[in-house]
Parts: sequence; structure tokens; C-alpha cells
Amino acid sequence: MQETSISLLKRIADEGTDDDWQRLLEIYRPFMYQRISTYPLLVSQAEDIVQEVLMVLVRELPTFQRQRTGSFRAFLRGIVLNQLRYAMRRVQKTPLVAGQYDKLTDQIEQLADPNSQLSVEFDRQHDQSVFRHAASIVRNEVKTSTWEAFQKHAVEGRNANAVAEELGVSVNVVLLAKSRLTRRIREEIRGLVD
Repeated sequence: MQETSISLLKRIADEGTDDDWQRLLEIYRPFMYQRISTYPLLVSQAEDIVQEVLMVLVRELPTFQRQRTGSFRAFLRGIVLNQLRYAMRRVQKTPLVAGQYDKLTDQIEQLADPNSQLSVEFDRQHDQSVFRHAASIVRNEVKTSTWEAFQKHAVEGRNANAVAEELGVSVNVVLLAKSRLTRRIREEIRGLVD
């Protein structure tokens, strides 16, 4: 599992720059919006809920203390959970189809259990979001052919010989693309995750 970088969090806690906050928002805004939009009764409120989460994050992140691996993800999940609870209280006041409110409330409360399937899915999607963000940064730094070799071999898991033949390059070029871009993505993630 990937974890949000102590270095980025520390920089933000120590009077982070606008670039530090922007970097955090670039990763987490789409992730949170996607997660919140999975709750049918809250889709119309998703953007407002994300804004509330971000406001809490801006207020609380400077005092966040990493306790263990996964601390930030648990911290973020807790903020999202609380904002979902507040949103459900607002929704409760509107007429709904019988049973929808209770079912959705039960689903939201599953986020409170770090071992629940919904929490595991939250963590998995978090990791994917962070990887995609780091990969998009790296992709913009390399030639299209280098990225294509990396994508086909490292990400899709295709055989290096087959990829080399398909792209008309040597196997060494494919293996070097995998090695260099994997290292570069890890470097980028180190700025975002442990």
C-alpha cells in the first residue's frame, strides 16, 4: 500500500507553499469527488461535500501527526466519513424512498471500520489515484515511444520480447523503459506517498 508522503505533509504543516497545496488538491479532489459520487443520494451534493472535506483538510492538516503507515489515509477517510454523515443528516430531512436512507447510512458507516470492504476499496482507490497522478507527471516527461514500451510491459504485464517486436525496438529498450520509468514514478510518488 502507498502512503501519503511525510515530506509533502511536513512541508504543508510547516507553512506549505501554494504549490504544495495545489499538488495535494490535484491528487485528492478527483479522488474524493469520485468516492463521494458513488453514494446515489449524495451525487447532487458531491461537489459541496468535497469542498467541505477540503476546508477541514486545510484547517486540520497543519496539525496532523503521522503515527504509522496509513495514518494520512485513515485521517482523510475520517474527514470524508464525517462530511458524509453531515450530508446524510441534511438528506434525512427530505422525502426519500423507504429504506434508502438507512441503507446508505449503513454503507457510509462501514467506512468507520478500517477492515470493511468499503474501507479496503477506499484505500485501493486512493492508491490508484496517487499512482495515476504520478504516472501522468512522468508520462509528460518522456517520449511517447518510451511511455508506450513502459505501459505495455510494466503496466499491462506483456512479455518484453513481444512488446519489443510490436514496437520495432530491442528488448533492452523495453526493459530500460520499465526500469527508468518505474524508478521515476517511485521518485514522484515519494513526493506524494511513502
